[in-house]
Amino acid sequence: MPIKSNIIEKFRSWVPKMRADTYKGQGGRIGIIGGSHEYSGSAYISAMSSLKTGADLSYILTTREASSIIKTYSPDLVVLPILDDINYEIKIGKWMNKFHSVIIGPGLGRTEEARSYIKVALQISKAHQIPIVIDSDCLYLLAEDTSLIKGYKKCILTPNFKEFKRLYENAFANEEYNEISIFGTIESQCEAVRRLAENLGYLTILKKGKVDIISDGKTMVYNEVQGSLKRCGGIGDLMTGTLSLFFHWCNVSNVNFFEEIEKKSELEHPNIIAAYTASVFTRRCSQMAFDKYHRSVMAADIIAEISDSFYEMFDKDIYSF
Repeated sequence: MPIKSNIIEKFRSWVPKMRADTYKGQGGRIGIIGGSHEYSGSAYISAMSSLKTGADLSYILTTREASSIIKTYSPDLVVLPILDDINYEIKIGKWMNKFHSVIIGPGLGRTEEARSYIKVALQISKAHQIPIVIDSDCLYLLAEDTSLIKGYKKCILTPNFKEFKRLYENAFANEEYNEISIFGTIESQCEAVRRLAENLGYLTILKKGKVDIISDGKTMVYNEVQGSLKRCGGIGDLMTGTLSLFFHWCNVSNVNFFEEIEKKSELEHPNIIAAYTASVFTRRCSQMAFDKYHRSVMAADIIAEISDSFYEMFDKDIYSF
């Protein structure tokens, strides 16, 4: 399937123009609930990618131990060591009210404490109708209890193959199926993604793999654009950072979509457009980095390609001074 240029062009029309009269934060305030002593880099990559893509501010809500590490990576991030405070529920709620979208899960871990942080973040996000991008450790918890997110349509799950398989098997635990038939051909993979999205209450899934597959249980698109052949760590975190900002922009541009969903087409669906565009964009950035560094490419090299890639795909001819 070639790039769906109609989706890319629709997103391009929703990219905020660069103007002299905007103020700090208007371009996007992204919150990341993630990071741990073992996996501090995941939250950093997501946060930095959202900034490089165009967010004005990126916040990482994490533990004290992880915060001291993450703060050394960049002065551009707001790192808040609040997750292991005694009143963490109140503090998470206070900060999340400031965010245009949130990423929950990168590098957070699977401890009982981490599970508590995830549950609080999900509850607050849903209560305030904040768009959510869900990855890694949050996906692990959701596979055990889908009720935490079921039916919340302002949500995009970003599982890799193993994460998707676990979600699928738990959602359809009472059914027997042939793994090859479900996860074999592109057609069967697409149907599996569509079916799981439907089962979860028509929220959106972006299944990562050789082909990225996106569905909300009704609409289906997939992306076969070639990305980096080196599957270095951090590419998924980079995409969640980019996606979180795209998701915010798409929601702002189509604020009444879910109230009028029956009258709308895929070209107006903020989740589908954000997810597909983030998939294509991430692959373009990774391919550009791979062309330069080949086997040596790392996540930092891909982040370095975000600026030029974004300008070429979206920013040409739309500046307004």
